[in-house]
Amino acid sequence: MAGHDRPHVGVGANPPTQGCEGLAYWDVRRGLDKAPTTLTIPERLMPFDAQQSAYNRRAFLFGASAALTGLTASPSFALPFFRRNEAPEPAETRSLFMVNQRTEEVFHEVYFNGEAYLQEALDRFSLFSRDLRNGEVGEMDPHLLDLASDVQKLISVEEPLILTHGFRSSSRNVRGGAANSRHLHGQALDIAHPRLRPRELHQHAAALGRGGLGRYATFIHIDTGPTRQW
Repeated sequence: MAGHDRPHVGVGANPPTQGCEGLAYWDVRRGLDKAPTTLTIPERLMPFDAQQSAYNRRAFLFGASAALTGLTASPSFALPFFRRNEAPEPAETRSLFMVNQRTEEVFHEVYFNGEAYLQEALDRFSLFSRDLRNGEVGEMDPHLLDLASDVQKLISVEEPLILTHGFRSSSRNVRGGAANSRHLHGQALDIAHPRLRPRELHQHAAALGRGGLGRYATFIHIDTGPTRQW
């Protein structure tokens, strides 16, 4: 019959629903065991109970949305489950690659593991940069290694810096050297580069904008003192 050509809403014992926008129906022509499809019914044509459910659902969603807006607008009232737990960024290690010009000794080590300076590596660098005229070893400032490492990163970590002068003992301070030279306190290095001229190396170091920086005929001076250049 012609009346059977239309789907029947609510046929079956408990026809399933899919939200307030529409009701699911069973197609009696295909059998009650077939999967339901969705038929959107205007709210004005819904039974009174369905209209009331639609109204209640909209009211609930509006209230929930307003509540969430109020919570997220006030950071001090943010709930823990609204916070996104981001994994901390992996800590960066620091290393230095340097060759002693006079002894040809090589220092090529990680001296900072991402959390702390490695004392054994610092001790080896102090020995590496010792005063070669009397063998005296002075404690070197860890931030001096940071400064040299940052200069190296600006050029190439695959190429070593060349150490020309490191720690300087007070008894062997060179003639004309400053009485308060930072070499005496393990806070200064004189370095060169196998490929770059001192002027070019000086330009790279100047880009860091920190510490003392001087240029000489065959090397540059870097130290952890106040920012200044000559």
